[in-house]
Amino acid sequence: MNTLTLEMNAAVKAQPAPSVAIVTPCKATYFKPLFEAFAQAQPQPWKTVLVWPESHQSEHPEALLTPIANNLEIRRVASQKLAQSSNPLLNPHWRENRRRFFPSRELWRTLDEIAPSMIIVQEYSPFALGGLLYAKWHSLPVITFTEVGRRNQSFFRPQVRLWHGFWSLWVKGIMAACPTAHEPISRRRIPSLAVYHAVDSRLYTPAEKPVTDAPVTFVYVGQLIPRKGLDLWIKAAQALKSQHTAFKLRIIGGGDDAWVRGLITEAGLEAETEWCGFLSGDALREAMRTADVFVLPSRQDTYAVVTHEAACLGLPLLISAHAGSAEALVREGENGFVIDPEDTAIFAEKMRLLLDGTQRKAMSLAARKTGEEMSAHRRGAALWDWIHSTLNLKP
Repeated sequence: MNTLTLEMNAAVKAQPAPSVAIVTPCKATYFKPLFEAFAQAQPQPWKTVLVWPESHQSEHPEALLTPIANNLEIRRVASQKLAQSSNPLLNPHWRENRRRFFPSRELWRTLDEIAPSMIIVQEYSPFALGGLLYAKWHSLPVITFTEVGRRNQSFFRPQVRLWHGFWSLWVKGIMAACPTAHEPISRRRIPSLAVYHAVDSRLYTPAEKPVTDAPVTFVYVGQLIPRKGLDLWIKAAQALKSQHTAFKLRIIGGGDDAWVRGLITEAGLEAETEWCGFLSGDALREAMRTADVFVLPSRQDTYAVVTHEAACLGLPLLISAHAGSAEALVREGENGFVIDPEDTAIFAEKMRLLLDGTQRKAMSLAARKTGEEMSAHRRGAALWDWIHSTLNLKP
C-alpha cells in the first residue's frame, strides 16, 4: 500500500460521522425519552450530539435527565451563568427564578469538533443562539424547539416577543413544543412538526383500580405558585364540599406551600387534603397512578407536560383552558374536560361529574389511548423522519 493510499485512508477515518447537534441549556425529564427515540431512529452512520452547559443543575436526579442511546453523545461545555428573577409587576402570576447560560468559545470549538450536518436549538436563549449563529456562519440548516408562537405571545413581555420574532426569521423549521408554537411570532410560513412535551407511555402505565367506596382522589402536580391556580381549585373544592360529597385533594409539588396551606385552612379542607411535597421518578408515578383524576387549574401555562404523564397513567383530565396541553391532549367529554378555572361553579360541577365511577372508567381508557398516541418514543422517531425529509439531509 503506497503512501498516498495510507494518507487517504487516514483522512477517511478522521472524518466525523454525520450528526445532528442539539444545543440546549435545558434539562428536563421529558427531553430524555424524546432525544433517545430521535437518536435511535437515525440510521448508521448518523448520530445525535447533545450540547449542554457544564454547570447546569436540576432538582431531578441526573439519571432521570440524561438520554442514553448507542449513537447519542453528550458534550458539556463551559458557559457563563446569570441568575434572574421575574418581575411580578410585569406578570404577577409568573414568579420564578431563572438561570441564563451564555455561550463561550468552548461551544464553538466543540461544534467544530462535532462538525454537525445540522443544528437544533432550544428556544432562542443566549446559549442556544451560540448554536444558531454557528449554523449560519457555516451555512448549516437550523431548526428551533420552542413553546413560543403568535397565539400565546401575550404570555410574554414585549422584549421577549421582539426577540423571538427576530430570531424566528433565521430558522428553517419549528419543532412545536405546544400547539401555539406552530406559527412563529414573525408569522413567517415555515415547516413545523408537533413535538409536544411528552413522556414515554411505556414507562408511565396505569394501575388496576378495584371498585371501592373510598373517596375519589383529585391530584395536582406542579409548582406551588399563584400562576398554577391552586387557589382557584380550592374554591371549586370548597363549593363541591358544600354538597356533602366525600373526596380527597392530593397536592404534589415543591416550593413555599405556606400560602396554599392557609387557603386550605380557610376553606375548611384540611381533612380532605394530602400533602406529598416534591416527588420525582417512581415515587411521583406511584403518587399519580393511585389517584383517580388529574387537575391542572393554571391561569397560564404554555403546555404542562404533567398532563401527558397523567394521560399515560390513565387519569381522566380536568385541564385549564389556559394550558396548551388542553388543546393538545383533552378530548372533551371523552378523556376529560377543559375548564375555565375562574368559573368556580362549572369547575366544581366537572369535579362532581368525575365522582362517578362509570364516567371515570371510560375516560381513563380514553386518556391512556391519547397518552400512547402522543408518547415521546413515537414523536422522536417522527421527528427524525420529518427532519430528514424536510431538510433533505445527506451524510
